Parts: sequence; structure tokens; C-alpha cells
Amino acid sequence: MKLTEKETNALENRAELKFHGIKDHSDCEDCLEEYIFQLQDKYHEFSIGLTTILSCLAFAQQQGAVPPLP
Repeated sequence: MKLTEKETNALENRAELKFHGIKDHSDCEDCLEEYIFQLQDKYHEFSIGLTTILSCLAFAQQQGAVPPLP
């Protein structure tokens, strides 16, 4: 399967953890995320919630990329 230019560009611009820790948002009444991770790619700083990370992990598990988790 050949990747499009947009897909190739996205894969070459991977995000990494900017802050090696978890931002505890359990007291935040403005969002539904309890934990937020701060990331940075080549051009942006942004955050991703634990819910999104777990959704990605569940998808990877369904695809057979990771073993079943308890």
C-alpha cells in the first residue's frame, strides 16, 4: 500500500513528550480529562488526554498490534 504525500508528511512529524510527567486535571471542572500529556512535534505544542491514548491503545489491540490487555 502506497502512502499519500499527506500521510508520509504526518508520519515524519511524530510528536514526543515535551513534559515527562502527567498533568493532573482531576480538579478541573472545564474538561472531562483527569490526566493530560503535553506533546510537541516539529511545529506545535499540544496536549492529549489519557482517554485518547487509551482509545488508541484499544484500536491497536483490535488490530493485533499489541497483545490483549487485562
